[in-house]
Amino acid sequence: MSLYFIAFEPPPEVAEKIREITKDFAERFGAERAHNSFPHLTLIPPFNYDGQNESEVTGRLMKMELTVFPFEIYLRNFNCFNKPKSPVIFLEPEANTTLQKLYLEVNAAMSIFNYAQHFHPHLTVAFRDLSPQAFINAWSEYRYKKADFHFRVERISLYKHSHGKWCPVVHRDLPSDR
Repeated sequence: MSLYFIAFEPPPEVAEKIREITKDFAERFGAERAHNSFPHLTLIPPFNYDGQNESEVTGRLMKMELTVFPFEIYLRNFNCFNKPKSPVIFLEPEANTTLQKLYLEVNAAMSIFNYAQHFHPHLTVAFRDLSPQAFINAWSEYRYKKADFHFRVERISLYKHSHGKWCPVVHRDLPSDR
């Protein structure tokens, strides 16, 4: 069995600025996991599937009908999942009906694979190794901070967990709006 997920990434210039935030969490709050990961927004959460039949996963992604054209995402506020044992701090996209529509289209094609079908778009900046006390300290600061990131979403990607890291398997461009 192999582990997969579907997401999209900000462009390198935005990702680098977001990595400065994850670096702050790593250095000041001991939350290194997000800094060691790549910035992304998840559409379909991780799911297990037989790695011998990876072509079924890639085929579904590449053949699905997508009607969503490239669109802009704005990340301006921090938010959190205040879970007692594993709190998460993230950048939250502004409400976006196009993003929701993209999720619905991808989910319709990929729901054959067994995963948690809920959608709360976010770009994680601290998780898992953020201790409860570090969360309190970090959140007391970041809850009032503002961000100003935006980028155009032009493709989605399938990732596979391999040798301890997530690797891109295939990319799918959104239909041209021209």
